[in-house]
Amino acid sequence: MEFDLSRVLDALPAMVWIALPDGQLELANRRWSEYTGLGLDEAHGWEWQTAVSPDDLPTLLERWRSILVSGQPGEMEARVRRFDGQYRRVSVQCSPIVDDAGRILKWWGVVTDVEDFRRAEETLRRRELDFQLIVDSIPIPVAVTTPSGDVEGLNQLTLDYFGKTFEELKGWKASEVVHPDDLERTVAAHLLAHQQGNSYNIEIRHRRADGVYRWYNVLGLPLRDPQGNILRWLHLLIDIDDRRRAEAALQAANDRLARASQVASLVELSASIAHEVNQPIAAALANAQAALRWLGRDPPDLAEVREALDDVVKDGTRAGAVIDRIRSLFKNAPPSLENLDLTEALTEIVALSRGKALKNGVSLQIQLSDGLPTIRGDRVQLQQVMLNLITNAIEAMSSVDDGNRNVRITAGRDDDNVFVTVQDSGPGLTQATLDRVFEPFYTTKPTGLGVGLSICRSIIEAHNGALWATNAEKGGAVFSFTVPISTSAKSRRGVQDPVMPSEAPQPLADITS
Repeated sequence: MEFDLSRVLDALPAMVWIALPDGQLELANRRWSEYTGLGLDEAHGWEWQTAVSPDDLPTLLERWRSILVSGQPGEMEARVRRFDGQYRRVSVQCSPIVDDAGRILKWWGVVTDVEDFRRAEETLRRRELDFQLIVDSIPIPVAVTTPSGDVEGLNQLTLDYFGKTFEELKGWKASEVVHPDDLERTVAAHLLAHQQGNSYNIEIRHRRADGVYRWYNVLGLPLRDPQGNILRWLHLLIDIDDRRRAEAALQAANDRLARASQVASLVELSASIAHEVNQPIAAALANAQAALRWLGRDPPDLAEVREALDDVVKDGTRAGAVIDRIRSLFKNAPPSLENLDLTEALTEIVALSRGKALKNGVSLQIQLSDGLPTIRGDRVQLQQVMLNLITNAIEAMSSVDDGNRNVRITAGRDDDNVFVTVQDSGPGLTQATLDRVFEPFYTTKPTGLGVGLSICRSIIEAHNGALWATNAEKGGAVFSFTVPISTSAKSRRGVQDPVMPSEAPQPLADITS
C-alpha cells in the first residue's frame, strides 16, 4: 500500500506531502524532493525545517501548530530553500484525512511556488505606489477614471479640495461639484470626448469643500495601449480663478480707460459744441427780436410775427438736436446695434470737429460717395472712432506751417464694406510707430494715454470690420477702417457696381472755409 501511494504521489504534477496527525512528515513525492534537493530520509519527521528560511520558520511553525490544533484545513506561506540554494516563497495548502468517526488519520498538503506571483504583486504595488506618489506630487488636482467614467484614482490635492475621502468621491457625480450654470456644457464636453476618443479642454467652476466655487481649466486626456484602445482618462484641474478675476478687472479697467478717452476727446471739442449750439440760439434771439418789432407796429404785422416765431421754433429744434447728439456721445450706455446711415453719422462728427479745426488752422475737406448703403452698428461707438481719428489728424499737424494743414475725409464702398479714410498733411508715421500704433498704452503724445487707437480698433473689430494705418505717397498719415454693409442694404443693392471714392460725383468740400 505504501509503495502504491508513493507511486501515485510521484505521478502528481505538483509538490505533495503527507504527515502524521502530530505534524511530522511521513511522505513527500518526487517533485517536492527535486524542488528542495532533500531526500525523504533528510526531511522525515521534523527535519523538513532545514529547508525553511530561518527568518520565516518561527511564524510557519506557529501557524502549522494552530492548524493541527484546529483540525481544519489551512494555508501557510514561507520562504523555502530550493535545490540551487535560492530561497523562494511557497504557499502550502493542507487538509486532514479523517476516518468515519472523524478522527484525523493523516495530513496531506500541496506546495506551490508563488515567488514569481508575489514578485509581480510587489512590482504592481510598487508601481501603484510610485504612480500615486507621482500623482500626489503634481501641484494640481488630478483624477483618473476608467473608460466608462468610474473614478479609479485621485491625488491628495483633489481630496483636499473637495474635502472628502477617496471612497466618498468614488461615486461622485458632476452635478454634485460643478456649478449649475456650467453643468450642461460640462456633460456635453465629456460625452463628446468619450464618443470621439479625443481630449477635451473646458473652463468650469468647481465647488470647494467650504462651498465656494472657483474657476478651473479642466483638461481630459485619454491614455491608450499600444493598439490605441483607451485604458484610462486622466483629468487635470488647473485653477484659473485668479486669472479670471484679473481678466475681469483688466476688462473693467479697459472700459474705464475707454470712457476716459471718450470724455477727453469730447472735452477738447467743447469750443466746437458751444459754437454749434450758439448759432441756432443766436438765430432764435434775432428772430424773437424781429417778432417783437413786428408786434410793435400799428397795426401789428401778424403774418411777419408768425413767420419769425416759426423760425424761432426751428432754431430751437436745431439747438436741441445738437444737444441730443452731444448727450448721446457722453452717455455710458451699452452698445446698441441699428441700421446706420454712415453719411449722416460722419457728417455730424465732422461738424463737431469744425471748431477744433478752426482753432488749429486746419482745413477739413470731406468727400462722400452718393448713396452709401446702411451698415449695422452702434452709432455712438462708431462716431467715437471717427471723432478720435479726426482729432488725431488735427493734432498731428501742429508742426506744419499754417496754410498747409489739411485733413481729408473720404467715404465709399466696395462689394461688401463701407470704408472711411482720414488723411492728414502732417509728417506721417515712422515704421516703429506703424508697427505699434494700435498697441494699448503706446503713444507719441507727451500727455497721451495711448488707449484711443487701441479702443478704436477693438470697436471696429467688434463690428466685424478692420482698422489700419499707412503713410500717404506725398506725406501724411492715413487711417482707414471698413464696416460690413448690412444684409438689408446688400439685398437692395442688387447688381450695382461698387462706387469708390475716386468715382464719387461729389467734389471735395471744405467745411471750415
